[in-house]
Amino acid sequence: MKLSALKKNRKGFTLIELMVVIAILAALAAIGYGPIMDHMNDGDRQMASSNLKSLHTVLQGFKTDYGSYPSDSTAESLQTDKPELNFGSLTGDSSNAYFRQIYYSSSNVSEKPFFAKINCNGLNISKEGDEKLANGQALSRGENAMGYVMRKNSEDPNMKDGVNKSNAPLAICGVYPSATPYVGDQLAFDGNSFRGHAFLLSCDGSVKDLEKELTEDENSEDKYILPAGKSLFPETKKGRSTADNYYVLSPEK
Repeated sequence: MKLSALKKNRKGFTLIELMVVIAILAALAAIGYGPIMDHMNDGDRQMASSNLKSLHTVLQGFKTDYGSYPSDSTAESLQTDKPELNFGSLTGDSSNAYFRQIYYSSSNVSEKPFFAKINCNGLNISKEGDEKLANGQALSRGENAMGYVMRKNSEDPNMKDGVNKSNAPLAICGVYPSATPYVGDQLAFDGNSFRGHAFLLSCDGSVKDLEKELTEDENSEDKYILPAGKSLFPETKKGRSTADNYYVLSPEK
């Protein structure tokens, strides 16, 4: 057969066939995107959970030394007893401030337990803390990814106390960054960094993945919330919610 005849018999793809192939590839990519991203986030989620456990050890050490978890009262005592130290603000509306108090208890505490990969609402944490603590540099913005749970002071709600029940939440990784504290279960969760997961540290040292507890916020594509009827906080003996007695502070935004 002549070469010219062979060329005439060859046929390329038609435009319709190419469009069908591209559509199939796009559909396969869309189907596989979720599982692939979930798998890529596995390491980030494991690190967040592990660092919360390390944070519990740090906070327990502080409680042993000062009688409670970091609070407005312990901040006042620390500044009175050790005025020469300056790690930064020790109170306020971010978890960074209260977590800084631990450096008064022990200069050997690292910034590593506060790390988790966060990229949400203007807060981007991509690497562990630089371990610079002096001159107000402890747990600077971008070095802490952990939210902190506190109680309202019964006599002055503007004051914040440490939690005191073993089954109460102590810290949360995945709090949606906010300039003001959340009240109880009204908090929002970061739906971006861990793809629907969030991690709750209780005072007893246990860490729970809240994935099955959360639902997407219909008003925001990067937030998750607790559905009605769900609570993170212990009930009274009569079964009443205590959530409104707690603040949840997010990392510094």
